[in-house]
Order: sequence, then structure tokens, then C-alpha cells
Amino acid sequence: MQSGWKFSGNKSETLLFISLLYLAAVMPFQKPEVPVWPGVALMVIAWLFSGNLKNKVAAFLADKRAIAFASLYIIYIIGFFYSENKDYALTDLLLKIPLLLFPLVISSSIIKEKRLFLLKTFLFTSLISAVSSVLRSAYFTYTTGENYFYYYKLSWFFHVGHYAMYLAFAAFIAWYFFFSQKDKTTFLRQSFYIFCFGFLSVVVILLSARAQIVSFFAATVAGTLLYFVNKQNRVKALAILSLLVIISAVSVYTVPGTRERFRTTLNELQSFFVEHKKENYELYLRFAIWETGVEVIRQHPVFGVGTGDAKDKLLEEARNKGYNIIAEKNLNYHNQYIQTMAAIGLPGLLLLLGSIISGFVYGIRKRDYLCLSFFTIIVISFFTESMLERQAGVIFYSFFSALLIFADREKDVQNS
Repeated sequence: MQSGWKFSGNKSETLLFISLLYLAAVMPFQKPEVPVWPGVALMVIAWLFSGNLKNKVAAFLADKRAIAFASLYIIYIIGFFYSENKDYALTDLLLKIPLLLFPLVISSSIIKEKRLFLLKTFLFTSLISAVSSVLRSAYFTYTTGENYFYYYKLSWFFHVGHYAMYLAFAAFIAWYFFFSQKDKTTFLRQSFYIFCFGFLSVVVILLSARAQIVSFFAATVAGTLLYFVNKQNRVKALAILSLLVIISAVSVYTVPGTRERFRTTLNELQSFFVEHKKENYELYLRFAIWETGVEVIRQHPVFGVGTGDAKDKLLEEARNKGYNIIAEKNLNYHNQYIQTMAAIGLPGLLLLLGSIISGFVYGIRKRDYLCLSFFTIIVISFFTESMLERQAGVIFYSFFSALLIFADREKDVQNS
């Protein structure tokens, strides 16, 4: 009986690993031709037919962090019932179900030894994705005479903000393995990691996604400081930090498109806080969206408007304020914190913030540079984009937060 269980358990764990491997491999190529949902479906099937569901559920319930992460989705389910737009609410629940599935499955499974391989797989496929995008841009630049090495023209596979977020994290995975003692085996391997970090960093800057560039620099600084704390090598840490800051500043300044994007941000700030003329609100459109979103929250401060009604209320309020471009372009809140609170209220916002903070606390406690880098990218990216309103954002956040935090389990669930 026991040997039969072990065979079933081993088989299910293998299927689970295959599903996660598939997700790590295809995430940087998210197009209809390369869907991520087969990996999610296989993951759930492997988990359900593992033969020890009782112990797995017990392991999940014993992990307070996993419950906190998954509870955000529960609040979205509750928000479904007081939504007027039930069709959109149901679509949104289907989109966001990874927020529940990844903490549930990964926190109750034994994949710690496979985590590094999954991270390396994502790094390798992200590199292939970035190289493909650069080659495509080179071809179109050569054939059309127009610059395709900039912003959305460089982002081949999906939304530029999400793509820059992916590549920024992939760069930090390379940086992490470069400094990992276990991976200091060959000069060729170390050179590969340095190349990955440098190349992906350049692509992130060329993508000109401002929040992701800022988060990239912030995570670089945080990682260097953490390296100093761990290694007690002040000279080396300061040298690396200074070099990275200089390279980053020079890179941003010397890339015309990226430099112009940051100048645009300064102009938007001045237009909104100094002039704030509604007839010229297109000059500070993102701030106009945030102002409108805050108004929706002010009218529904506790429980929000419902999972399916947040966008409808934003567009309605935008029309009332005379911000017709927001409605015409069918824009979302462009801020995940505002969008979450508008949809599911204060409980949802507190759970989202609590989850992110717990990720930082875990990274600091474990002195895990990669975990801190990931949540630095997340916390800043969520300020300028509603990252959880697209599949690319939901999969990225739920998959890697679970992999970095909940995969670090030593105790086998069969003995729970």
C-alpha cells in the first residue's frame, strides 16, 4: 500500500514539475499560439490526482503566508456577488484564478530542489525572447528605415510594461546565479550570466518602460546593499554599486527615446500639480486616470464597487469629469493599488499590500536577493500599471511569488 502511494506520489510530482517547467518556458512568449493555460491545467490535474490531498490541504492551511496570498482571490469572489456587471466579473475571476492556484499548489508540494532549474529555464527563454525581439527590430529598422529599437516597437510578444518587468526579473536571475557560490563552477558559465544581465538590462532600457527602469535600478541598489550585508565586503559592494549607478544613468541619458520618456514624466507632473487645466488633461492623462479612480474609491471606500464594476465606474466617472479620452480609449486605472481598492475595497487593498510586504519580510529574513528584487519590481510596477488586469501580469506575479516563497519547504506533506 505504501509503495503504491509512493509510486503515485512520484508520478504526480513529476507531472507537477513538467507543468511548472512549461509555464517557466512559455511565459516570455505569451501569444495565442503559445498559451500558458495548458501548464496551469496540468498543474491542477497533477495536484488533484496526487493521492494525498488531505495532507496537501493541511500543508497549505498551515502556511499563513500562502493563505494570505490566496485570500486576495477569495475577496474577488465575494466581490462577484455585489457586482452589477456579472459577465465581466466572471471573466475577471477566470483571469485571476492563478492568484489562488499557485499559492495552494506550490505551498503544499515538494519542489524546492527543482526551483533553481525553473528559474534558469525562465532566464534562458527570456533571453531567447529578448534576442528574437531585437532581431525583429533590426530587420524592420533595416527594411523600413524607421527606428524599431524603442518602446512598443521593440516589445514583440506582449504589453511593453509587462515585457520590461519580465526581462528585468530575468536579468536579476542571471545576477543571482552569478553571485551564487554553487554556480561558480566554470568561467564560461559565469560569462554567460554576465552577458545575460548586461544584454537584458540594455533591452529593458530600450523598452523605455519608466516604472520598470526605476524598479530595475532600485532592485540593483537593494541587491548590492544586501550583498554587502551578507559578505561584509564594503569595498567590493561600493565599487559594484557605483559602477552600476553610473552605467544606468549614462544608459538612460544616452538613449534618446528613454530620455524623452522621463522628460515627459516631469512635464506630466508639472502639468498636473502646477497648471491642472482640465482642457489640457491629455498632457497628464495618467494622473487624470488616478484622480478619477480615487473619486470612485471615495464614493465606495469600504467594499468597493464589485469585481465586475470597477472599470465601468471609472469610465462613468471620467465622463462626469470631462475626461472623455479615458472613456474613448477604454482605459483601466493604470495603478493596481487603486484598481484593487476600487473593485474590492479596503480588505482587498490590505491583502494585496500585506502579501507584498510579507514577500519583502521573507526576503530580508532569508537574505534572499532574488526575492527582494522580485518584490521591488512588483511594488513599483503596480504603481503605474494595473498589472493584475492582464494574463501576463497575473501569471508572472502569482507564479514567481509562490515559487520564491512557498517552494522553500523542507517537510514532506506525506508526514504532515
